[in-house]
Amino acid sequence: MVLLLRFVFAISTINDVQATKKDCKIEENNGYLKYVCHEEGSITEYKCLYSDEFYIQNDFHDEIKYFYNGTNICQNDPHFYQACDNRLGGKVTNKEVLCENYYCKGTGQYSGRILTPLGLSVLGKCNVDCANTVLNKEGCNDEKVALPSGKLVRPRDICNDVCDDAFNCEDEANCNGFLYGKYCLRSEKLHYIPPWGLCNSKSKQNCDGGEDKENCTVTSSTDSFCRHIRTRQTVPVHNNTRCGTVQRSDYAKPGEKFVTKPQLYCVLDEIAAYQTNCSDPARVALTCEINGYTSSVSRYILCFDDTMSVCDDHIDSSCYSTKSCKVHKHLLCDENKDCDDKADETHPICLKKTEGTCKRRVGVGRELPIPISWLRDGVWDCVDGIDETAEWPKCGVGKTFRYMASAETQCKNVFICRYGSPGYELLDDLCDGLENCGNENTICSISSRSQSLTTKVSTTNMGLTKTLSFCRKGLRSLELFISTCVDKGFMYPDGNIFGMETKTSVIVPHSKQSCDYMYGEQYLYTSCTGQCSDTSCPLRNIPRYEVCPDQFPDRVGTIVNNEYLIFLTKSFGTVYSNRFFVCTDNKTCIDYSKVCDLVHDCEDGSDEGECTNHFQCKSSGKLLPKTKKCDGQIECADLSDECNEKCSKNLLEGYILKGLTWLIGLLAIVANLIIIGKSLGTIKRCKTSVTLINRILIIMIAMGDFFIGCYLLIIAIYDGIFFKQDYCEQRITWITSYECSVIGVLSTIGSQISLFSMTGLSIVRIYGIWNSMKIPGEVKIINVFKIAAAILFLILFSTTIAVVPILEGFEDFFVNGVKFSKELKIFIGSSDKATVTKVIQAYHGRTKDTTLSWKMLIKVVREMFSRDLDYEDLTERVDKVDFFGNDGVCLFKYFVQNQDPQRLFVWSILVLNFFCFVLISISYLFIGILSRRSSRSLGRSSGNYRQIAERNNRMNRRIAIIIATDFLCWVPFILICILHSVEVIDATLLYSIFSMVILPINSVINPLLYDDVVTKIIRAPTCCLAIRISCPAIFRRFYQRASPAPAVEITLQQRYPDFEKTADTTYERSTELHGNEIRIDLTPKPRARSIN
Repeated sequence: MVLLLRFVFAISTINDVQATKKDCKIEENNGYLKYVCHEEGSITEYKCLYSDEFYIQNDFHDEIKYFYNGTNICQNDPHFYQACDNRLGGKVTNKEVLCENYYCKGTGQYSGRILTPLGLSVLGKCNVDCANTVLNKEGCNDEKVALPSGKLVRPRDICNDVCDDAFNCEDEANCNGFLYGKYCLRSEKLHYIPPWGLCNSKSKQNCDGGEDKENCTVTSSTDSFCRHIRTRQTVPVHNNTRCGTVQRSDYAKPGEKFVTKPQLYCVLDEIAAYQTNCSDPARVALTCEINGYTSSVSRYILCFDDTMSVCDDHIDSSCYSTKSCKVHKHLLCDENKDCDDKADETHPICLKKTEGTCKRRVGVGRELPIPISWLRDGVWDCVDGIDETAEWPKCGVGKTFRYMASAETQCKNVFICRYGSPGYELLDDLCDGLENCGNENTICSISSRSQSLTTKVSTTNMGLTKTLSFCRKGLRSLELFISTCVDKGFMYPDGNIFGMETKTSVIVPHSKQSCDYMYGEQYLYTSCTGQCSDTSCPLRNIPRYEVCPDQFPDRVGTIVNNEYLIFLTKSFGTVYSNRFFVCTDNKTCIDYSKVCDLVHDCEDGSDEGECTNHFQCKSSGKLLPKTKKCDGQIECADLSDECNEKCSKNLLEGYILKGLTWLIGLLAIVANLIIIGKSLGTIKRCKTSVTLINRILIIMIAMGDFFIGCYLLIIAIYDGIFFKQDYCEQRITWITSYECSVIGVLSTIGSQISLFSMTGLSIVRIYGIWNSMKIPGEVKIINVFKIAAAILFLILFSTTIAVVPILEGFEDFFVNGVKFSKELKIFIGSSDKATVTKVIQAYHGRTKDTTLSWKMLIKVVREMFSRDLDYEDLTERVDKVDFFGNDGVCLFKYFVQNQDPQRLFVWSILVLNFFCFVLISISYLFIGILSRRSSRSLGRSSGNYRQIAERNNRMNRRIAIIIATDFLCWVPFILICILHSVEVIDATLLYSIFSMVILPINSVINPLLYDDVVTKIIRAPTCCLAIRISCPAIFRRFYQRASPAPAVEITLQQRYPDFEKTADTTYERSTELHGNEIRIDLTPKPRARSIN
């Protein structure tokens, strides 16, 4: 009667409401956007979304849950958006019926009523005819079976652990031969009473004979009892009420979504009384101690309530919550999917399991590996307790103590955490993106030189205006802004979204841009407004209402294109929007700023999968900005960012450089070996000290150039035979190797010996010419010792220059970086001192602002890792990138910059070498000038001017070649070094050319300049060839002009053997380069006598 009066009141109020109708507004109402026109008490008037119809709803004590008391059904509402209401429950389906709710306009005896699906279920949906839909008839023709009471159900709903019969659960009454509840006669018909209907003193009599109230008194012989869920009276627990199904397929209370609702016999905190000691073994989940007694526990109460445990050891409530489900710990890693997204099989504890197996107390009952975190944790997880009693292999001591998968597993030291639990991190798990140490990822990002990215754009107008930084207005850029930027409207999904009439205004550059260097919101808004030149919008999944169920509990639903539902969130109080990227699995939604930001925020990686702004490391899958690919800095542990098809480097790049290295190296070795052999053979014939020192210096020049040739040949062999195409992967190992240092020392000794010897030879020749009027002294022992001491000093000085940079005592000046063992992972490739210092600061939180030595830095890094027992100490494997390892060619580091600690040493050597070049040039210029003057004087006196001039020109040409070759080798090189040092240019790419070609070329030219033996060897076959060609005269003339000068030696040739210096005779001196000698001719000229 009361319900009828309420219904009449509602109908009578309709006309009054419509008569006083105010303007309708789009508002959130019960979780969805609607046209709300008027509210009065429990009555609300709405306008249909796509027509001018109006309808009302009223809510009297949740009556709307069963009967929708109102008028009209929106005609242009094919998917029943009108029925979306959180009070009705149900879940969004985004299929033919939204929200799983629809309204049935009753006919016949239900005429005038509008029924909800639950109301139809109560009345028997197949017995009701709807005027507006036939959805209630769905499934009515399915084949069904009759239960004992005569009720028809689908076979698949019987004994499926869910009460599909919403009110008495008869489909779960008789399972596995056990009866739950009771059958009795009611009005002479067989009737089923569910467990919770037994001993219910508040209910009307269900059984004609009162069988449902029998044995409901607790006596001294009652084993189990509890307070009844309905009456709160203490009642006995019988076998037919014990371990009954507790899940009901039903609608939740108003305001909740569609869930399974428990059907209990006892009150919740006494559930152990009737969900233990089950008669049906199929319903037993585990056996445990309850109040000291061994009991079985029903599988229906596993993970039933986080605040309640039945077992003394709480094993029944040891559960994990994932994004898609809640599951008992023993169902993790059991090779069975219990969660829709397989989260139970991908849980982090599944990554580390024992090789040994056991039967778990809960689960499939077969042998399974044991997650290592369960070992010796105080809880028996195995039926036989082996996880707590067996001697499992272990590693570490103290803070780093841990169990291992098997006895064969090698124990290794670990990374010691400054923060977090368990206080250590296995080396295999370092830098895996999971934060177990509190600051692990920060340290890894520093060591890999990860850069911070700008992922957001400027947001104004309550979030409705997004402006890229390029288009932000400034005091002097208003005119530029208007001409170069454009306002693009953005909405996703792009359609008629009810409640969102205004698109987001996105201010982007007018012309299309490359989005390869944009991230987050910048990338998404630019690409999704069509302003990217070669990139598509990464948005693929529509943010439908049902996605991401564990996020945004305050979501608001609305309809798009009158077809499907999406969810919105409210910001600034009145603005509804959806700026969330939906991952492919539909389980996670992320903000636009996290899309294409080089971080996998979706478990399936879909937030980065459609992006073109990154490069992915091969082995780890780590994402890097495109600018990091082939930038010379190693970011991927597998080196794939620097060693790939685009930029993988060889030790020597290009066939020309490879060929020149082989050619120059072989020529330098052969030519200088000839010079050394010939000079050693003639050194005994040297009669004067000047001749001896000349010959020894020529040998020293040839020896230094021979070393350079050996250096070139070794580099060529490593490039062409050992490394081939694999140099890039082995580069770090090579530049930190002992071999590279030895090669660098060899090349430095060779170049310095050669240069110093050439300098000494030029000085000796100047000295010989300057003192040409003196008779050279014979070779004496004292002179030999002086020469030997000078040569020894030259060798020691050159060796010192080469060896000092690799001495341990000077490592803080010359070591450019260190390479730790790759197993440590926090250091990738080689790390310079600044990077190692930053890692230490990040690890310790702060350090003193001081420069630490390499020795101290390495010591501090070692303390970041354990050194337990006799395990291999990987921190001891530290290779240093020394002075010669700055480049793969292992040459002296001439290219330095202001921040390099070795710059003073390098510049000192460059200045010294330049001084030697200047001294050599001045010496030979002086020789040339002196020769020219003496030749002119001799020509005038002898009348043989043309011949003497020709010989003088040949000598000048040879001198010019000596000066020019030194100039072309050293002056451009020093100039490049200066420009590189002041950072005007980056000459790094030129290093191989200078080291392999330009500087070593002198090692081939010098044998031709300082001795004629090689020239003669080359000239003989060349002359034979010249005779056979058509113009031998022209060829010989060309050869004479182009032939480089031979090696020289100072001798004194007297035109007259009986020469004696007298007062009556004067002598004219002429100097000429002839063969391997500087010949000084003295022509006697009688002095005119004076006539008194």
